[in-house]
Parts: sequence; structure tokens; C-alpha cells
Amino acid sequence: MRLQSVQLARTTWLMEVAETNPHGRNIFVDFIPALVNEYQFKTSPQEGGDFKEGMKFTLGTFTKSKGDIIQVGLTIWSDGVAADTYSSTDDSEEFLQDIARLLAELGYRYEPTMVRRKVFISQIFVQCTKRLKTLNPQLEAFAKKISSSAFDIPFEAAAIEFWPDQTRTFKPANFSFQKRTGDAADEDRYWSQAPLSTSKHLELLQELEAILS
Repeated sequence: MRLQSVQLARTTWLMEVAETNPHGRNIFVDFIPALVNEYQFKTSPQEGGDFKEGMKFTLGTFTKSKGDIIQVGLTIWSDGVAADTYSSTDDSEEFLQDIARLLAELGYRYEPTMVRRKVFISQIFVQCTKRLKTLNPQLEAFAKKISSSAFDIPFEAAAIEFWPDQTRTFKPANFSFQKRTGDAADEDRYWSQAPLSTSKHLELLQELEAILS
């Protein structure tokens, strides 16, 4: 299994955002302008807007501790904040830590214990030489039956998914591994999503590849 590219690496901190502003300061006076200036966001929320979908900041830049400059996005809700990068969830986490630093410098309140839970979404493209039909030899025969009943167009097992318990209040993202849309049957590129850090996601895909061997 080889990483081709990262489509999304999102780290979300679930917390009561209002607790960072106990004195009800107007964040559009200092905090919002400071975010835009610090990370050079191309778009940012405007005062008086409808924030039901979150306060979104897009196309920003962040310099990592190692010196690399990456593209970042940020969304703030009443019950959490989410950072998006296209490199890894570790980078998204570092970006949120940097925002926490800026928040404290501006006189707002932040303590690590305010974060109730951290949630991840990792979406990546990988190269895998194995085929999903090797999970069970009967899958290929079953696919041929579908093909013969559907205009003689070839079918193939192309995706596997694991869902969290749908009865739970908190439901993380599905784990998905599937052929990349539009690719030919013999292409070895796959799209995968997991409710995990990017590094853990890749570890599990290595295990999946072994199962397909």
C-alpha cells in the first residue's frame, strides 16, 4: 500500500467555544482579523452572517514547526472547531494548537481540558496491487452473474465499508476502501476514508492489503 495523495486531513476539537470568551468580547474586532492576518485566509466570515453551518475560513497558509508551508482551512461552530489540511491530521492538530496560542495571546481563555473529544477524518488516495475480489473467490463468480443480467457489462467487487453503530448519538465517519471513480478495472488506485489519524489510517490499510493477499 503506497500513499498517492491526501484529499483531506481534518482534526476536530469538540468543545464549548463560548467558554473561550467568557466576557462576551466582539471577536470581529480582534480575533477574526488576527486569524486572517496570521494565516492569510482568502475568505473569512463577516459580522452579521448566518453561522448555522459554521464560521468558515478558507485557503489559508500555515508554517509548520519543521518549516514547511501548507494550505489550511478552519471552521468554528458553537460546539467545536475543525482544521483541514491536505497533508496529515498531525498537521491539522498542530495548526489548532497554534490557533490556541494566538487565542491566549489575545487575552481569550483556552485550556487543554476544555477539549472534550478529538475527532479525525482522513481521506486519501493509495496504490494497492491487490484486488477486493480476493476476499472471497465466490465474489468473482457472483460479479459475473450480475454482469450477465446487466447488459453484459463487466462488474467487479470494488468497495468495502465498515460503519459505526448507527444507534449511537455520536457516530464517527465510515471506514471506506473503494476503487477510484472513473478508473478502469485493472487500475490499482483506491480512495479510502477513515475516522482516524492519517498515520493510523495508513497502518490499517497495510493490514487490509495483507488480508487481500
